[in-house]
Amino acid sequence: MYISKLKLQGFKSFLNKTDLNFGEGVTAVVGPNGCGKSNIVDAIRWVLGEQKISILRSNKMEDVIFNGTKNRKPLSFCEASLLIHNSREILPIEYNDVEISRRLYRSGESEFYINKNLCRLKDIQNLFVDTGMSSNAYSVIELKMVDSILSHNANDRRKMFEEAAGINNYKQQRQAALRKITATRVDMERVNDIIVEVNNSIKNLRLQVKRFERFDKLNKDLKKLNIEVAQVEIQHLAIKLAPLQDKLNQIKGKQSNLSGQMNLDETLTEQVQTHFEDKKAKLNKCQLEISNLENTLSVLNSNLLVWSEKILGNENQKNHFTDELQNNEDSLNISIKKLEELNSKKENLLPEIKKRKIEFNKHERQYNKVKDNYENILRHQENFKKQTESEYLKIREEEGVLERLKNTISELYQTKEIHSEKIAENYQKIENCKADSNLARANVESQEKKIKNITNELESQKTKQSLLEDDILSLKEKKNILLSNISTLNSQKEFYANVIENHEGRPSGIKHILNDREKYPFVLGVLSDIIEVDDPYQLAVETALGEYGNFLVVDSEENAQLLITETNKRLSIFVLEHLPEIKPIKLKSPVELLLSKINCEPKLQKLITLLLCDVGIIPTDKTNSHFINSNSLNWVDASGNYFHRGYIIKSPGKEPESVIGRKQKLEQLQNDTLSAENSLNKLKKKLENTVKNADDIHNVLHAKSSELDFAIQKLNDFEQKLQQQDYISIQYQESISELKENQKKTDSQITDYNIRLKTVKDSIHNVRIEHEKSSKEYESFQAKIAEDRFIRRTQQQNVQDSRIKLLEIKKEKEGLDYRIETFASQEKEIRQRIKKYNSEMSRINIENKKLQSSLVEGKEKVLELSNDLELSSREKDELEQAYNKAYDELQRLQSGIRERQKQKDEFLNTIREYEITIAEGNNEIKHHRSRIKERFNEELSDDNINLKEYDLSSRKAEIENIQRSLDRIGPVNLAVAEEYERESERYTFLSEQYSDLEESEKIINETIEKLNCEAETKFMDTFTAIQENFTKTYSSFFNGGQGHLRLVGEDEPLEAEIEIIAQPPGKKTQTLRMLSAGEKALTAIALLFAIYLVKPSPFCILDEVDAPLDDTNIRKFTQVLREFSNKTQFIVVTHNKLTMEKADFIYGVTQVEEGISKIVSVKFGNEKIEAFA
Repeated sequence: MYISKLKLQGFKSFLNKTDLNFGEGVTAVVGPNGCGKSNIVDAIRWVLGEQKISILRSNKMEDVIFNGTKNRKPLSFCEASLLIHNSREILPIEYNDVEISRRLYRSGESEFYINKNLCRLKDIQNLFVDTGMSSNAYSVIELKMVDSILSHNANDRRKMFEEAAGINNYKQQRQAALRKITATRVDMERVNDIIVEVNNSIKNLRLQVKRFERFDKLNKDLKKLNIEVAQVEIQHLAIKLAPLQDKLNQIKGKQSNLSGQMNLDETLTEQVQTHFEDKKAKLNKCQLEISNLENTLSVLNSNLLVWSEKILGNENQKNHFTDELQNNEDSLNISIKKLEELNSKKENLLPEIKKRKIEFNKHERQYNKVKDNYENILRHQENFKKQTESEYLKIREEEGVLERLKNTISELYQTKEIHSEKIAENYQKIENCKADSNLARANVESQEKKIKNITNELESQKTKQSLLEDDILSLKEKKNILLSNISTLNSQKEFYANVIENHEGRPSGIKHILNDREKYPFVLGVLSDIIEVDDPYQLAVETALGEYGNFLVVDSEENAQLLITETNKRLSIFVLEHLPEIKPIKLKSPVELLLSKINCEPKLQKLITLLLCDVGIIPTDKTNSHFINSNSLNWVDASGNYFHRGYIIKSPGKEPESVIGRKQKLEQLQNDTLSAENSLNKLKKKLENTVKNADDIHNVLHAKSSELDFAIQKLNDFEQKLQQQDYISIQYQESISELKENQKKTDSQITDYNIRLKTVKDSIHNVRIEHEKSSKEYESFQAKIAEDRFIRRTQQQNVQDSRIKLLEIKKEKEGLDYRIETFASQEKEIRQRIKKYNSEMSRINIENKKLQSSLVEGKEKVLELSNDLELSSREKDELEQAYNKAYDELQRLQSGIRERQKQKDEFLNTIREYEITIAEGNNEIKHHRSRIKERFNEELSDDNINLKEYDLSSRKAEIENIQRSLDRIGPVNLAVAEEYERESERYTFLSEQYSDLEESEKIINETIEKLNCEAETKFMDTFTAIQENFTKTYSSFFNGGQGHLRLVGEDEPLEAEIEIIAQPPGKKTQTLRMLSAGEKALTAIALLFAIYLVKPSPFCILDEVDAPLDDTNIRKFTQVLREFSNKTQFIVVTHNKLTMEKADFIYGVTQVEEGISKIVSVKFGNEKIEAFA
């Protein structure tokens, strides 16, 4: 798997579309400072998803877009594409070739593509996670990153190790799990808050339910009492209304009789009223007739006056119309005469117009003919003119070509002379180079002999150094072993000293006495402490003695009693004063008694014999079964198993610690410690001498190495000079060949140009002849054109004159037409007015006749109406007398009716009062029923209640008490029971949700723990492998020295810092800051390749990391590149020639145009070179 192509457009200094094809192996990117080499590294980082602008060496992300130069405008976007050949299927994608693209606009908008499909930045980052190829992985190393890798900030180092371990995915999952558990805990807090709130709500609702139950009981009691009280009050009202209804019926009877009498009076009154109305109507009719007659007379008199005035007005208007008619008839006669004159003039103009039109058409035809002829001549002239100009331009062009050919031939002759001079000069330089090459070759041979001698010396010294280093390592191992043994012995000494001093394993009473020996000098000690036993039998003696081993030993019974009295503690004491004399049993060899292995003071011998006289030692080569059945002796073996007379067996257990021989053990440990310390001092002296000898040899090696490096450098200089001279000589030889070839080409070009020169001269001569001929024909056409132009202008003037005459007479005719039309319009208008006036006079005559007739008829009508008015006035006086008599009779009858009506109204008022009282009672009954219906939704029954036994006032008081109780309870939520049930169900649901969240939290915690465990295992395995590899690679790069990695600062490996310990040969550096720039670079490279040994990245980009290295280390560096290039593709940005020599491909970056980078590539292999831009 490797990067096969990088495409750039508009990225930083790469303005134009640029393709870089990469192959497997090592590719070097070279070029002068500032030409844009590192921009290629930035582009790869950027397309892999790098977001830190500081790493991209910019202030903002838009700075990666080409910003323009003095001659070029800035671009609005940039794009980079990386084509990766996924042959090993490291990327989790099905394609063999994966193209990753990134595009950025100046607006800040970014686009990402995988195989030209739009995607997210996260998709690209996920594609490369844990592959060692992401933008922040160890696949891209710059020189400035060396300091960050070796700095005290361990984050950069940790990222490299995590990438190599492949735990970034675990970390992302862990972060997601931590975010999820945080969200779960937030949800738990929120749910818990809701549960608390709902619980409080349930408590409150529970109290409300109790209030509701009490409220409901009181309400039912109140309902029952209200219904009973309403029924009792209705019964009381019914009893009260019964007598009132009887009285109402009596008054209604009297009122009925009075109504009958009033009906008779009203009938008589109606008859009188009818007579009165008849008289009144006749009187009104008479008065109306008189009024109508008076109005008619008034209207007739007014009309007579109007008609007389209108007849007079019509006569005046008739006279005016007669005058107007006479005036209009005079105007009409004048207009007719004028029209006749104008029509006569118009008829006289028509022949003249026709004549002038014929003349104009004639002149126009003549002019068009002359015009067409003239235009044809002009077209011929234009063609000749174009031909002449074309020939002239061709002559000028051919003359220019001729001049250029002459200049070119002259330049070629000059070039030929220059080439001849350069050839002679290069031959001289070749001779000089040969002399310099011979001198350099002699220097190289001399320097090679010197280097061989120094190398032999170095190999001899290195052999000695290697032997001494082996001795040092061996002595250090022995020293460490002795130090460990001394530490162990000191620990054991301290342990046994503490045990003896604190009397461990003794009863409290004995400890009390032993801690105060000055007070009890007569106490010899504890039995197990004052005897000595050979080491193999200490456990056997301890088992055989049993509890007797912890007995105190005193010389007399008196002292024993004193101990018991003063200490007042539980004690076991041996008194030596009264011990019997017992002889030990004699046994046949090889069996021995146990007491033979014990050494003690003579005064203790009796006691030991008494206790162990019958205990034998089972030989190590015998089985226990042979002795345990003996009834005469007790037996014990070396392991401490005790057999008492064959029927009691005691075992000490598994590897017990013996209390016997503690002091012996302490003394032995002290002797061993002293012996070990003496051996250590001797070893230290030997080690110091060996180290001193090794340092002396190291100094010699360092001096010889410096001498060798200097000699190699001189040899390289001589070889380089020799190669340079050879290369220069070859260049000069190639230049001579090239110059000679160029001379041949120049001669050939001169011949070609001379042939072309003759051809051009001939062409110019032919074109000039044609041009002269065309010029003469053009001049002849000019005279003909001048003559035709004069004729055309004459004909044009004739046409213009005839057009003007025709237009003048047409204009005169149009004036006559306009005047004729005007007078005709006047004549028509006058005739219309005359007709109108005649019509008006006829209308006036007819209207006057009608008015005269109406005036006569009106006067006759006035006389007739005056007579009728007088007769109607006399009839009116008679009707008024009859009307007054009828009115008086009607008033008398109406007065009697009013008296009876007054009496009737009194009966009605009384009836109304009774009815209101009864209605109020009935309404009150209805109110009681409707109130019960509305309030309790029940109908009152018609059953009667025994009123004598019913106490209404006490029931009402009871209702008031219940009502007060309800008022004290206050408003009650009638739906509280449903709410309580609903909130209880919600509380149960939320409690289940909380339990689910707790279970979820537990599962997530287990997941995090599992992820931590897996990540920690992978990290530690990877770290251990890199740790081992780093020791090897460091030693390989530095030819010795010590390089280590370790985790410090945290108990958790995933959080611990990674510390680098680097000590080059001969240095004891305490910190990485003390290393030189070259040592730092070499240390970082050693770490990088230690990682690559564990998890090689498919590709690695190194940006000038070899800059601080000298030639020797460069060779090591390039050798390692070659070793790893089988699995990893290397792209190296470098200035070093030795690095370039090892490259399979070389890309040169240059800036032909200032500010714009351009690529030139060279591929080495099979002596074939490819170059392209």
